[in-house]
Amino acid sequence: MNINATLISQALIFAVFVYICYKYIWPPILSTMEERENKMAAGLEAAKQADDSLEEAKLTYEKELKEAKEEAANIVEKANKRSSQILNDAKVKAEAETEKIIESGSKKLENEANKTREELKQQLSSIVVETASKIIDEEIDEKKHENIIKKAAEEI
Repeated sequence: MNINATLISQALIFAVFVYICYKYIWPPILSTMEERENKMAAGLEAAKQADDSLEEAKLTYEKELKEAKEEAANIVEKANKRSSQILNDAKVKAEAETEKIIESGSKKLENEANKTREELKQQLSSIVVETASKIIDEEIDEKKHENIIKKAAEEI
């Protein structure tokens, strides 16, 4: 066996094999690897962008939530002020109406008292005249008697 011829033939076959691999097999493998590398880089970039946009969305959400809470607090405060104002207005109106009712009642009571006094004076004068007539057994002139009773009632 000839080591030289075998070695040269094996080296020549190996060189042809390397050339075929380098020319036809290696470029598709490299392109596939580059494609995968690009896809991985794009995926990592997309993940980073997703994280960034998620963080931005989170900040926007917190900001809008804070603004909404402040707006709700302002609305509640305004509603409380308005309800206090309505209650105060109603209280003032009720007090005014109460004063009117009390004043009206006082006037009616005073008028009724005056009317009752007048009626009592008239009834008293009639009773006095009748009693005096019975005591004296004579009839006294009613006009004179009324004048006397009115003077007496005014003194009382």
